[in-house]
Amino acid sequence: MRLKALLLGVLASTPISAANTLWFENNSPLIQAHKFLLNNDLPAMFVALVEVWQQDKNQAISPHLNELFQQSLQVDCGKSLDSRPFPEWLKNVTVRAIDTQSPGRDSYRALIEVSSRKEVSDISLTRWVQKSISADQSFISLSEEDSPTKSYVKRYNLNSKIPMGLYRVDITAKDQTSWSSWLVFGESKAKVSIRWQSKDQWRVERNALLNKHCPLPKLDASLYDYVDGQYNKVWGESYESDYPTSLESNIVPPDRYVLAVSMTHQRWQGPIIVEQSQIISKTYDISVEE
Repeated sequence: MRLKALLLGVLASTPISAANTLWFENNSPLIQAHKFLLNNDLPAMFVALVEVWQQDKNQAISPHLNELFQQSLQVDCGKSLDSRPFPEWLKNVTVRAIDTQSPGRDSYRALIEVSSRKEVSDISLTRWVQKSISADQSFISLSEEDSPTKSYVKRYNLNSKIPMGLYRVDITAKDQTSWSSWLVFGESKAKVSIRWQSKDQWRVERNALLNKHCPLPKLDASLYDYVDGQYNKVWGESYESDYPTSLESNIVPPDRYVLAVSMTHQRWQGPIIVEQSQIISKTYDISVEE
């Protein structure tokens, strides 16, 4: 019933020009996307949704496309959006969107983490149509040469949050074998968020009901020291429930550290793991008296 109401509501709110070109074509990809979602055919719905995003005239209804995509995640957190498995040589793909809030500065990153049985020569994330998301990027290998499964990270430093829309993930092995997939980034208010409450405490805010099909949001708290121009992690813990709002005493020696607290929401798009993380960080002093 909610999806039917959503369909009727957008008919009333969509601009006439967009309605003429999309809504009243019975076989339009947008109408098909709604039908497939109502029939619980998520792979077909996702294919139709990608086709709508590829059309030049989708800007007027992009908020509706986002809401339609968010509705599809209520079924199984995105696992059924793509029924194609990875090729035999590709083990895991995780795409992370990270927003970091530090005193006086916000920063944004996108990471693509890959585990593969083959050596990988390149990983890319581009926005439709073939637009690089940032020129400030790096590609590193995290594995030993003789390791049977190799790990890689492509990192993009961004000027702002990743906007909602259609993207393409491409992974190329050194033997020129390749794999690619469409990826939709939605836009929704984080169901659980964090903010500083005092100099040594943070607040966990629950903003909406959680999707029961998705993993519980994960809170990570970490301490870093700064040595020879590098931040080194000296302590860290993860929590999936009973989130703390401060650090326990006597976990590290007295000193000046950087405290970083993150809240991460995870979903899937078929076999791809998609994570969105909010990080808050600040200088954290532990005195001898403490």
